[in-house]
Amino acid sequence: YIRKKSVLHSTDPRVKIILSLFLFTICIIFNDPLYIGSIFFSLLIFLRISGKIEIKKILSFLKPMLPFVIMIMLLWIILGSDKGNIIYQIWKLKIRDLNIKMAVAMGFRVLAMILSTFLLLMTTEQRDLVLALVKMKLPYEYGLTIAIALRYVPTLASLAVSITDAQKARGLELEKGNIIEKVKKYIPILVPLIVKSIKLAQELAIAIETRAFGKPNRTFYRDLKFKFRDIMFLFAAI
Repeated sequence: YIRKKSVLHSTDPRVKIILSLFLFTICIIFNDPLYIGSIFFSLLIFLRISGKIEIKKILSFLKPMLPFVIMIMLLWIILGSDKGNIIYQIWKLKIRDLNIKMAVAMGFRVLAMILSTFLLLMTTEQRDLVLALVKMKLPYEYGLTIAIALRYVPTLASLAVSITDAQKARGLELEKGNIIEKVKKYIPILVPLIVKSIKLAQELAIAIETRAFGKPNRTFYRDLKFKFRDIMFLFAAI
């Protein structure tokens, strides 16, 4: 969540959930790289204007996903269909123009789906997200579980980075050795990470119990109400 004062931040989170689902659907429907690429770049501009989130910051969040996207594109180029014109051939490996087109489309599709998720998560506070899911008839326990998962994934990621840096300062060399040796070297990182995760889970359980989790007739300090602007935003999304 990036705290800003913008149109997108003040929009009802239920509208943003629906908008994200619509964008997911559109990305799945189309296979043309021109269409999906247009969706991707439009989302970048939309987040910059409506959410006041810098494009540089958005791209920095997308950077860790690039190896995954590149792998998908390479698989489409190598293992794609037998249709289309052959533009290059190495032994039995045939690279076709149609497969390259689909690879570009798949790359933009994954990035656009990630951006449609960012549209919701970057502009919606955790409490508002839980409240929106509950208002959409999702059981409170499920909504809280989703919110906790979204909250603690980056926490554990930053914790893993801190443990890795600490072990490197003690002389751990992760880059050297073959694959088996590299896997073994990650044990000093995984063990403290698991221990710390268990401690975090215990602290979280205590915090949830002190807030009367599981009690019936739950009330909320804040409430969500559709405003005229939210309704117009929803119609624009449709």
